[in-house]
Amino acid sequence: MNRISESPARSCRTAVVFTCLLAVAAFQQGCLAAAWVAAVGADSMRAGDVQFQPFEESWVSNERAATVVDGRALSSLALMPVDGDEAMGPRLTKLLSSETALRVVTPTTPQRPLRVTDQDRAVLTRELSREFAVDAVLYGHVVGVTSHPSEWGWKAETPRRLFLYMVDRDGHLLWKDELPFLIVTGTKPALEDSVQMALTRHFMDHIRELGLDNAGYFPSKTS
Repeated sequence: MNRISESPARSCRTAVVFTCLLAVAAFQQGCLAAAWVAAVGADSMRAGDVQFQPFEESWVSNERAATVVDGRALSSLALMPVDGDEAMGPRLTKLLSSETALRVVTPTTPQRPLRVTDQDRAVLTRELSREFAVDAVLYGHVVGVTSHPSEWGWKAETPRRLFLYMVDRDGHLLWKDELPFLIVTGTKPALEDSVQMALTRHFMDHIRELGLDNAGYFPSKTS
C-alpha cells in the first residue's frame, strides 16, 4: 500500500498555526514579565525612605583636644540621646561602634535639655565626662517642618535637619555640623538596613573629608 504524502499547502498551514501559537505564548510571557516589573516598580514607589543630603555649615576648631595633642586619639565618647528623632540616636551609635575604635557610651536618662548654648554645653560636658569616664561628648538634635504629599499621594516628604556638636572633656567645642535629610513616608516602611548603610557611608565619607579621622576624633578601627 502506497503512503500518501502531505500536500505543500497543508504543511504551510500547519507551520503558520504553530508559529502563531508560539507568538501568542511569547506575548503572554512578555505581558506577565511586564506586569511583574510594573508591580515591583509600583511597590518600590510606595515604600518609605530616608534620603541624606550634603552636610552644611561644617566647622572644626583649630584648637586640638587635650587628649590628642601628643598624637593620641580619643578613645571614648558619650553619645547623648538625639532630641527630636528617636531613630537617629541608635543609627549614630551603630555606625560609630562599627566604623570607629571609640568606646561609645549611650546614656539613656536625659541629663538636661539638649538644645542649649555652647557655654551650657561646655559645663554639661565636663560633668558628663567625669560621670561616664569619656574623652568627649557628642550632642545632637533634629528639627523639621510640615510634611507635604508627593507621588500621587502615595508618599509624604518631611525635610529635617540634624545638628551635631562634639565637645571634649575640658568643655572645648571640637566640631559642629548640620546634616539635612528627607524622611519619605510611604504606604510601606523604609528598610532600616538600607537607611543605616546610607547614613554610615555618608557620615564616614564626610568625617574623612574633614580629616577628623586623622585628627584622632573618630579613629579608625584599623589605625
